[in-house]
Amino acid sequence: MTISERQNAATFIEHTTVKPFFYQQANFKCFYCNEVFPEIHAVLQHTAFHPTPDRTSLLKQYLRKGKRVIKVDISSLKCKICDQKYSDLDDIRRHLTVAHKKEFNSAGNGLTAYDLSTNNRMLSCHKCLKTFNSFFLLNRHMNAHYNVVCETCGLGFMSHQRLINHRIVHEDGVHRCDKCHEAFPTKLKLRYHIFKRHEAANAKKRKPLKCPHCLERFSEHYRKMTHLKEAHGITFTFECQSCKSVFPTRRALTEHTTKLHTQKIQCKVCGKCFGTQSLLKMHARGHSGERNFLCDVCQKAYMHERTLRQHMRVHGTAWRFVCPECASGFHNRNDFNKHMRQWHPQWQLRTAVKKFGNEIDH
Repeated sequence: MTISERQNAATFIEHTTVKPFFYQQANFKCFYCNEVFPEIHAVLQHTAFHPTPDRTSLLKQYLRKGKRVIKVDISSLKCKICDQKYSDLDDIRRHLTVAHKKEFNSAGNGLTAYDLSTNNRMLSCHKCLKTFNSFFLLNRHMNAHYNVVCETCGLGFMSHQRLINHRIVHEDGVHRCDKCHEAFPTKLKLRYHIFKRHEAANAKKRKPLKCPHCLERFSEHYRKMTHLKEAHGITFTFECQSCKSVFPTRRALTEHTTKLHTQKIQCKVCGKCFGTQSLLKMHARGHSGERNFLCDVCQKAYMHERTLRQHMRVHGTAWRFVCPECASGFHNRNDFNKHMRQWHPQWQLRTAVKKFGNEIDH
């Protein structure tokens, strides 16, 4: 920024509610303390706790010579003097000049404005209202509202600083890396070398997971999956290999598998493992000799209900009660009701709904 742009930026920060921040390598950095955040709204919430420094400190410590144009959020833009609300930097600049006699230089604002309020998790351009899934895409779009044009290739840019950054592409010469002393023909190639050789390794350690569609990086898998869904509309499903149930995230699949299919309940007698307590209980009858299923005809006892049902075929006896779901037979209503409650609770619900409907009809 030029000296005049720095002075204008200081006036905005001093007298309005703009929230300044830095955006570097898919990370967001606090303008005041340089703390790094992975999400834009996290750095904005953090910035709100910093008191605004006085003008002298702003110019000497925060808006030093050589600083790039500062990015600011204007979603809650107000004049600090009279609380008047605005939606554009140029409008509030005119207000400060006319209503409060604040001085601005004829240079640019020194700030790049973004309205970072969200609607259904979407960001929008405050100039044309076009919506975007991520700050990366919104930031790239802002050059569409260009004020300056590169005389070499004709590309348009929103600010002089962005044009200056772009001109590096066209510069020739010998540009040497301070860290390894390797030389490059352009500053752009040198900058790319520094990022890939000397900075990307650290970035990958902090955030090893990279989005395949943009520059965003993530420290956790679920953050990457959330980003793919919200920023690029890409969703994944994860199928359980045991029961074929489908889940939206790998975490949900893991929780399901651990809860229902991991055989972690062990028999203390023989060491065999089971997925549920009920399966262990049925197995334990083999060790205890417990026989709770009694034939009403011949009084023989069995360990399991299914074994009793097989036995009943010997007597050829007609069942008084038959399960409408699995065709199991019972001689008395108590056993039938017990079976329905344990194995087919949904049938009882349907019966209750049907009964209620019949009562309404009558």
